[in-house]
Amino acid sequence: MSLDPDPEIAALPSARSRDDSRDSNAAADALDARGRMSRLASDMESGLESTAHTTPPARTTAHTAIVTDEPAFTPYPLSRHFPRHAALPRARELQLWRFRREWLPVPVQEGDTWLSRSERERARLHPNAALRKRFISARVVVRWIVGHLLGCEPRDVDLHDNGGDRLRVRDPRDGHGIAIDIAYGGIWIVIGIAATPLGLGVVVPAPGFALDEPSDESRRRARHDSLRSALRDAPVVIDQLLLSGEAASFALDLAEHGEWHMLDLPMDGQVRAAVALAQPVTNVWMIGWPKRTKQAASPAAYPER
Repeated sequence: MSLDPDPEIAALPSARSRDDSRDSNAAADALDARGRMSRLASDMESGLESTAHTTPPARTTAHTAIVTDEPAFTPYPLSRHFPRHAALPRARELQLWRFRREWLPVPVQEGDTWLSRSERERARLHPNAALRKRFISARVVVRWIVGHLLGCEPRDVDLHDNGGDRLRVRDPRDGHGIAIDIAYGGIWIVIGIAATPLGLGVVVPAPGFALDEPSDESRRRARHDSLRSALRDAPVVIDQLLLSGEAASFALDLAEHGEWHMLDLPMDGQVRAAVALAQPVTNVWMIGWPKRTKQAASPAAYPER
């Protein structure tokens, strides 16, 4: 399998046309939706019970949300030289990477040699070249990042894959687990790495009618997607009112599904992104964001229930 850019992808401008985004985003959304519906529970250290054999009906339980202090954001520009400051995230730390889907840290031929047999097979099964190359780019970058963090070759990184883009790996030095999630939105690929289970959500307005979608609705959808990913699509009905507040950082008590910490992520234009984590976060390292990036939203009370 080759990573050589095809003319269709190489010719894409940084600001995608409406026709281009209609085809690729619709296909990407359809693929992600099918993948999320087919993936069940992971055996990560989150303590969530597996639903691989039986999926109980979704239940509505009493959920609450509490506004929390925003963590410290530290943005760094993206470079093909691995950041010297970057290290494995510790407790209460989150590491984020954002890059355009055509970006690679190494020549395409070298990145191609890093992929596992199962990754090559998954890439082969993607429905079109654009989605296939997007998947490959994400996996090459993940292996590049984790290889540097663990001090090993990217091809030697032992990624545990549950069939989607929610990955985990163990640090061979101490056995601690590391959670990785990948989200796609338009031209962007976002990777999250933490010492605790997490989920990412990125929402890009679809062509046509969704261009007029209120920004708070896109934000709610990004939060919902991140929480669903973090919960491994557990059968729980989430009160959408709790996801509609103005606070950029808050904690959700989901009863038997535990407490989850939600954080809005700064993105460009009408793109909205969020991350849900099983533990509070005090420091966020953001590689691929401009140096002056700040969290724009300010805390506000949730609407009366």
